[in-house]
Amino acid sequence: MDVAQLQRRLMALGFDPGPDDGKAGPRTRAAVIAALTNRSAPALTKDDIAAAASDLRVPVGHIKGVRKVEAPRGPFDDQGRPSILYEPHVFARQSGHEFNVSHPKLSYRQWKAGAYGPLSAQYPKLLDACALAPDAAFKACSWGAFQVLGENAGLLGYRDALDMAIALTKSEAAHLDSFVRFVRSKRAEDELRACRPGDPSSCEPFVAIYNGTGQVKKYAGLLAEAIA
Repeated sequence: MDVAQLQRRLMALGFDPGPDDGKAGPRTRAAVIAALTNRSAPALTKDDIAAAASDLRVPVGHIKGVRKVEAPRGPFDDQGRPSILYEPHVFARQSGHEFNVSHPKLSYRQWKAGAYGPLSAQYPKLLDACALAPDAAFKACSWGAFQVLGENAGLLGYRDALDMAIALTKSEAAHLDSFVRFVRSKRAEDELRACRPGDPSSCEPFVAIYNGTGQVKKYAGLLAEAIA
């Protein structure tokens, strides 16, 4: 998906990105934000969580724990947009490292600790990346209450990462659905079920699948505490 295709997608959704000229100017940027904003998105209910827990055959507390660890500031930001974290190394991978030299803050090969910047910087980074390679930009963000990486969208049954992002604007239940899809696609139900409160080592297999192998100790400890 290039910028012109993104503009046509936005127009089909009822937003005004301006002409499909392949230039991500102010109107296109505003249309992206409008498409991702929902100030009245319904919150998760106890029934939503109970249904997902039953579906995955895991304790309710495990789902609540993952949510607490992944999005401590909430599923949506203060402007009604799904909480995101922009991952430059994922953008680099998804864009074939084309922009590593020209845009080193948006695209680099290896994950860097502490390089994300404040939460307020995440959507501006997404918009800047969209001007270069929209599909890679949406894939490079982790989305919502469970911070599911857009790179996984196709595996989870979405048309693409943009489609996943749009879906998550509807409700927090849609965020939970993305989590259930991820756990199922990775066949990680047993690993999630095996997590025990206060026992980080029991959480490590799930965390290795969910967060990657680079920060297992950190996230295993957080999850063990969160599900207690």
